[in-house]
Amino acid sequence: AAMLYGQTPKWIDWLDRRMPGFGIPNLALYLIGAQACGFLLTLANPNAILLLMLDPSLVLKGEVWRLVTFLAVPLTLSPLWMVFTLYFLYFIINGIEAEWGEFRTTLYVLVAILLTIAFSFIFQTPIYSTTKLGSTLFLAAATIAPEYQILLFMVLPVKMKWLACLTVAYIVYALIVGSWLSRLYLLTMYANYLLFFGPYFAGRFKAFYRRKKFQQDMAAGRAGQDESRE
Repeated sequence: AAMLYGQTPKWIDWLDRRMPGFGIPNLALYLIGAQACGFLLTLANPNAILLLMLDPSLVLKGEVWRLVTFLAVPLTLSPLWMVFTLYFLYFIINGIEAEWGEFRTTLYVLVAILLTIAFSFIFQTPIYSTTKLGSTLFLAAATIAPEYQILLFMVLPVKMKWLACLTVAYIVYALIVGSWLSRLYLLTMYANYLLFFGPYFAGRFKAFYRRKKFQQDMAAGRAGQDESRE
C-alpha cells in the first residue's frame, strides 16, 4: 500500500512542506457527518434537498451556504443503503488518510470540491449529488491499496482493484453514451484523480515501454547472433 506515497506529484510535496497544519484530521467524520445530517433532514422534509443542493443562480442571490451544504445532499434515501454508504465512505477516506496523511487527503477532497463548484458556475448547472466525489475517493483508495480485500455489503469478499475496474468501465460507458455536458462533468470530477495519480501511471507506462523495448532489442540481438553463426 505504501508504493504510491512517495510518488505523488512534486507540486503536492512542495505544498505539503510549506503548509503545515493545513490538513484536517479525521476528515472522514466531517464528510459522513454532513451526509448523516442531510439524510435526516431529507427524511424529515423531502424538500430539504432543494435547500442543500448547489445552485449557482441562487448562490449569486445570496444563498452562499449552498457552496458547502451540497456536500450534505444524501447519496441515497434508503436507510439501509445509507448505513453501508457511511461505513464505506469512512473506510476509504480513513484508508487514504492513513497512507497519505492529513494534508494530501484534505487537498484531494478540496480540489474535487472546488472543481465541482467551478463546473456548476461555468455551465450554470445545479449539482444535486456528490456521487462523483465519492467515486473519486474510492478510486484513490483502490489505487493506493489495490490488493486490499473488503466485504461488499458486509458479506462478499472483493479486492479493491476489481471494484475499481468496474468503476472505470462505468466511467468509460458514461463518456460514450452521455451528453456533452455530462461528459464534461465526468472529466471535471475525475480531473483531481489524474492530477494526483497521473504521474504515477505515466511512470508505470514509461517503465513498461522501456522494458518491452529492452526485450525486443535483446531478442533482435540474439537473432543477429544466430544468423552470424549460420
